[in-house]
Amino acid sequence: MRFFLTPTLKALLALLAAAALAACETGAPSRPSAGPVISSDEPLPPSPLEEGEGVFEEAERYDRRAFVRPPHMEGEEPVRVGLLLPFSAKSEAARRVASSMFDAAQLAVFDAGEKNFLLIPKDTRGEAEGAAAAARSALSDGAEIILGPLFADSVEAAANVTRAASTPMIAFSSDLTAAGDGVFLLSFPPELEIARVTEYAMSQEMTRFGVLAPMTKYGDRVSGAFAEEVFARGGVIVHEERYQQEPDAMLAPAKRLAKYSQQIIPEEMRHGYEGDRSEPLPEDASTEAGYTQGYQAVLMPEQGTLLRALAPLLPYYNVDINRVKILGVSTWNNPRLTREPALRGGWFAAPDPTITANFEKHFNDAFGANPPRLASLAYDATLLSARLAANHRRRDRFDAESIADPNGYFGADGLFRLNPDGTVDRGLAILEIQPGGIQVIDPAPRSFSPAY
Repeated sequence: MRFFLTPTLKALLALLAAAALAACETGAPSRPSAGPVISSDEPLPPSPLEEGEGVFEEAERYDRRAFVRPPHMEGEEPVRVGLLLPFSAKSEAARRVASSMFDAAQLAVFDAGEKNFLLIPKDTRGEAEGAAAAARSALSDGAEIILGPLFADSVEAAANVTRAASTPMIAFSSDLTAAGDGVFLLSFPPELEIARVTEYAMSQEMTRFGVLAPMTKYGDRVSGAFAEEVFARGGVIVHEERYQQEPDAMLAPAKRLAKYSQQIIPEEMRHGYEGDRSEPLPEDASTEAGYTQGYQAVLMPEQGTLLRALAPLLPYYNVDINRVKILGVSTWNNPRLTREPALRGGWFAAPDPTITANFEKHFNDAFGANPPRLASLAYDATLLSARLAANHRRRDRFDAESIADPNGYFGADGLFRLNPDGTVDRGLAILEIQPGGIQVIDPAPRSFSPAY
């Protein structure tokens, strides 16, 4: 398989070369030429580890004399970086995303300007077996670090190979079960969005929440994370409803949740009740017994057409959305939602749009198209690899301590850092939906320092 630069990118690189030449002529330091992007013709066939086979056995598979070294690097030692993506996946959407992520990685290579940096793309075919074979093929070409794969099952399969070879991997899946032991997940896990929006809501003196979430794995993950964040900060989930993702199936759960926007103190706990007890409870008895009033905000982790069908149900069932705040997720960063009155004033956490716009423009200038959301992951992972390669000696340039720098990095989506356990932290902004557009109401942090 061979990959080529697009005509637009070629023109961009020609301009960069001309600028570098002009800088040399004026005495200014010139930017070094970027390393080439390469790939081998065919991946190695899958060869699963035998039982008991470990690091040394896996490492012995790879002959340094066979490592890729382009002719113009003869006599030098390249920094080889594998990039595993589903270029020939069955899904057309997956193929398009893979192509855009590869373009973004190329862009990072030329932005870094490291002349000894070699990017080695490999096709996972969107399958676990293909990912394991692609990882071995990249390692046989001399890759010191692996970027990707994209899908959770592919990450797991490739990780079996890279861990056995003691080679770090920065993958693009948000499946937290794959993290750790040399595997870092550079992705957009929903738990980070939930933590940020919950923290902000509670900083605005909200402590009582409702949940209206789909009956999906994503819904399970988000509602579970929300409950943990609320309880850890001293709040309470007043009521939760789940629904099947069909418009008609949303009606009854929304109606049930709407009832809990009123006071939910049971009749027998109300002041002046003349039931079986001889004396009425004090007015604060409901608090003492653990009961509260209705929720102040509702988490609604839905998107697209289903969100536009779901959100109006709360005011339809008499929830005062001028007093109850609707909380969402990063996929709410969609201009179409500004036309939905029920979402007016809704909050969600996402990368700062002023930061992501810079990357989008950079990508569009190079390739003549807007990048999909995941393209920034390939850009950041490649640029991070190039920076580590430039700033460290060969022996430790891609070790876990270097990758998991607690100070973090500033990438295409803003601040992020990879943690020793393989998870990612991100600096996210709080955005609000208004008829005139989506506004940042609490900026993303610029540092992981507690002072920010």
